[in-house]
Amino acid sequence: MKLSRRDLVWIVPSGLAAAFFGWFGWRAVKIQFLKTAVPKEIRWKKGERVKIAEVSEFDEPWSFAYREYPIHGGKLPIVVLRLPQAVPGGLETDGKYFAAWSRICTHQGCKLDYVRNVEAGAILYNYRSDHPFLGCKCHFGAFDPLESGKAVFGPPRFPLPRILLQEEGGVLYAAGYETPLRPIESYRPLKTFGS
Repeated sequence: MKLSRRDLVWIVPSGLAAAFFGWFGWRAVKIQFLKTAVPKEIRWKKGERVKIAEVSEFDEPWSFAYREYPIHGGKLPIVVLRLPQAVPGGLETDGKYFAAWSRICTHQGCKLDYVRNVEAGAILYNYRSDHPFLGCKCHFGAFDPLESGKAVFGPPRFPLPRILLQEEGGVLYAAGYETPLRPIESYRPLKTFGS
């Protein structure tokens, strides 16, 4: 079969359109459904014990605070939330539930924001939720605090690393973080030269 120029006028654009829509469909499936689950077994890396806040600062569920936690090579921005229910990796004290996560997006390392207004979140992040969430304004990813920081929308695949919280005398402390600390660390150990 010999192809004429007229045949190519239809074949080439049709092939390009098919490739684009195939890629677009795969991307939609990946963004919506292919998320990594939050690990059931938490691997904590103990670190410096740092005062985060007084328990009394969190007067109601969904109260939050931005803080920093010292790690090797700098300070990790974190968010601490008082939640309406217990979550794996969180802390319960006097009937109040707390959890903390890294504010660094596991997709490409942008800083996350706490999105308390769910209607604004639906418009700004294109993600509708019935409760507050953590959102990445760079690529519009969303992470659910009630699912232990699981990536629930957008390009991020991996959940947020949790921060180890402790309570003593009405004070919340951060005392470590979940490994791997994505995107700073990964599951694979770094190879050394010659190995």
